[in-house]
Amino acid sequence: MLTTLTLVIVVKATGTFLLTGLILLGFVSSSLMPLMILILMDSPEVETRYMGYAGGMFFCVAEMGGFTGPLIMGVLVDLTGTFMIGAVFLAILCLVIFSMTFLLKP
Repeated sequence: MLTTLTLVIVVKATGTFLLTGLILLGFVSSSLMPLMILILMDSPEVETRYMGYAGGMFFCVAEMGGFTGPLIMGVLVDLTGTFMIGAVFLAILCLVIFSMTFLLKP
């Protein structure tokens, strides 16, 4: 939710508020990858001896997003001539992923 909020701030704000939004986005998004690895390590379904495999598969999938995110953003900018559609797309994607967390079983 914080990532979505900071993306909206970055898209809509100007001046000092924009700078604040960019700084917050850096703090919020940079902590997501280590947090996800810790959740993977804490998962009882992944035995300690398989953590290397699980971490490798996680990074493989995560890096696909690291490639396709900027690619989709670039395509949308080329098609529309503005970053607004790409930022809205990323914000909606964050909300979709957030809503999917409610499907996870405790």
